[in-house]
Amino acid sequence: QALEPPETPSRPSQRGIGMAGPDVSSRILGELLFFLGLVAVSECIRKVARWRCPDHPVVNALLISSLTLGWYSTSITLVLLNKWVVSSWMGGGLKFPIFYTMTHMILKGVFSVLYLGCTGCPWMRPLDWKVLRIASFIGVLVGLDVVASNLSFQYITVTFYVMVKSSSLIWILVFGALAKVEPCSPQIATCVLVIAAGIFLSTCGEADFNATGFTLVLASEIFAAARWVGTQALMTDRELDTVTAVLYMSPGSTLSLLPLVLAREHEEMVILLEGGRQTLIYALLVIVPGFLAFVLLIIEVKLVQETSSLTLAVLGNLKSVTTILFAILVFRESSTLLQWCGVMVGTAGMLCYSYFKKGKNAIQDCDAGFAKVPQASEPKYEVMPHAQSDEIRGKMSKLSSKDMPCPLFLACMR
Repeated sequence: QALEPPETPSRPSQRGIGMAGPDVSSRILGELLFFLGLVAVSECIRKVARWRCPDHPVVNALLISSLTLGWYSTSITLVLLNKWVVSSWMGGGLKFPIFYTMTHMILKGVFSVLYLGCTGCPWMRPLDWKVLRIASFIGVLVGLDVVASNLSFQYITVTFYVMVKSSSLIWILVFGALAKVEPCSPQIATCVLVIAAGIFLSTCGEADFNATGFTLVLASEIFAAARWVGTQALMTDRELDTVTAVLYMSPGSTLSLLPLVLAREHEEMVILLEGGRQTLIYALLVIVPGFLAFVLLIIEVKLVQETSSLTLAVLGNLKSVTTILFAILVFRESSTLLQWCGVMVGTAGMLCYSYFKKGKNAIQDCDAGFAKVPQASEPKYEVMPHAQSDEIRGKMSKLSSKDMPCPLFLACMR
């Protein structure tokens, strides 16, 4: 009872229709089982197809289908689960969302060590202190990004959250241009303006607009864009694989949130860490999303290796629409026609962005005489463009698909 937050005017209640704990948790579980069932069906068909005709293109198509469904399952479940935990766990919502987020950052490091140990990859390798400092700074941005996202769930719906999150490409372009790793062209700038127009329509169509929640999501996107740009520079300059990079960022992510926990949630922590039933319940509660977030990372890395940039952009935008649909089903949220118009406009802008970015990268590689690596080891998807210097290009061409520079940290920290 001591951990149940009281209703306050500054924190509007979202426990309306469909927000009852047992009902919502069962619907989230139903959503997870639905996608896992589709993954199982896709994998069964793929096994049969591979047995009958191993080299048929449908085998690879079914693999991409399984990975996409797994991506949808973990990503959508994480968003819905975090929303339920933060806004309505134990009847009134989690009273210590910052500590909840910090625990996830700790679990990221733990699961990274376990993964590297089980796969035989060395994780205690000689490390340049400059790399560690850069990774720690990116980790700080990761912690601030995720905690702002989780705190926003106290004030806004999942539907509005997903719509505002589409602003990430705008901030990537801004910070990338400032850091001189993201060249800007009139076509790309136009696409970003179209995305901004879509977000504006979605915001205007929000019936219960909350300035605090909107500001938190916007801050989350700014932190996210800054850390994506930093991640791009870190992983193209140095031979780091994705899981090792997550491990190096974990201490910075955790320590960046510790002062906020001690300042705002120390009383709740004293109660929680006393032990007993509440501690056990919380441990079970935090392990599930922490594990899902790490599985999401592994799936994304594999999906990056199997798809093109345009395909992944289409799948990502479809995932946003699917998340909104499941938020309406699970939380009984409502949306307006104007918001859906904003979603469609923003989606069109993001698809055009991916199209122009892919064409621009191809032209740059051709002009630079960049020798492509074999198809099996070629990184097919990049959120950020290729590095501009020939020295970095040479390093990238020598990387295997296992150690390729993958800047796709969009969901792996959530």
